[in-house]
Amino acid sequence: MDKGGSWAMGTACSLGGGYLFGLPVGFIADSIGATLGATAAFLVGRTVGRPYIISKLKNYPKFQAVTIAVERSGFKIVLLLRLVPLLPFNMLNYLLSVTPVRVGDFMLASMLGVMPITFALVYVGTTLNDLSAITHGWAEASKMRWIFMVLGLVISGEFTRNSFLVSGTMNLFC
Repeated sequence: MDKGGSWAMGTACSLGGGYLFGLPVGFIADSIGATLGATAAFLVGRTVGRPYIISKLKNYPKFQAVTIAVERSGFKIVLLLRLVPLLPFNMLNYLLSVTPVRVGDFMLASMLGVMPITFALVYVGTTLNDLSAITHGWAEASKMRWIFMVLGLVISGEFTRNSFLVSGTMNLFC
């Protein structure tokens, strides 16, 4: 069972993307990378892993309701599941692979759904890079720059914390 390893790896990649490439390039690269990774897992689940996943889900009748909802409004359901991460990212890829959602809808909804947290994490990575640059030139940092950096870090941290509280994944830190 995954104890947050994939979450930690995704977070590290997002922070690293911001640190190394800055906000625009890091955000675009991370969004594309997350979407391609999710799509690869989705396609594996839809082909090779389908019998295994279905055998595990047949004991959960509520999953049939999810399948019906996805059949009616696939894009919207995937988007909402990504925006409010009730299930781990990787598990959701495999669960959705056995539903009738179209690959294109899955990809677009996944990309749009992870953009808010991706933006926040890449921004924090960019801020870490700025903090690193300042440590090599303490005298050059103005008071206003410090205020903006601390404010940005606090806002990013609060946004990330609220995302974890909503999704119930705060226990990864305990």
